[in-house]
Amino acid sequence: MTASASGDGPLTAAEARPGFWCECLLTSAESDSAVLVGSFDAYAAGDAVRWIRIAVRMLVSVVDAAEAEPVHEWLLFGSNPTAAALERGEPFAVALRHERLRLVWNARPVGFLPLAHRTGRALPPCALEWSQPAALRSALTAS
Repeated sequence: MTASASGDGPLTAAEARPGFWCECLLTSAESDSAVLVGSFDAYAAGDAVRWIRIAVRMLVSVVDAAEAEPVHEWLLFGSNPTAAALERGEPFAVALRHERLRLVWNARPVGFLPLAHRTGRALPPCALEWSQPAALRSALTAS
């Protein structure tokens, strides 16, 4: 269980930072399973859309014209409506197919939980058992 920022109990929904989880998945005709090609955590809908647009723009030129046409239209006119839909809590996906491969980029609203943090600078004893270079060791143990 993860403790709240104040350290006095479990995390609440109010402590989750709103954002967007973006990923690109690859599937092939020979397999039903998807492979994660890339992912991105965005804190603004525009950043999520931008990540997808950059990746799609690089690959849209290799697909046939019929497959590329709706994607080109989204690239030209879809950014603002897509960002607005994400802000409203709606997920988004765009796909490209090339021969037997299919790439799908998607983004969805999520709440990012804060990572646990140390209040002190002291490292746990096991950290000193690692045989790191002397310069790194002195930097880690300096207070």
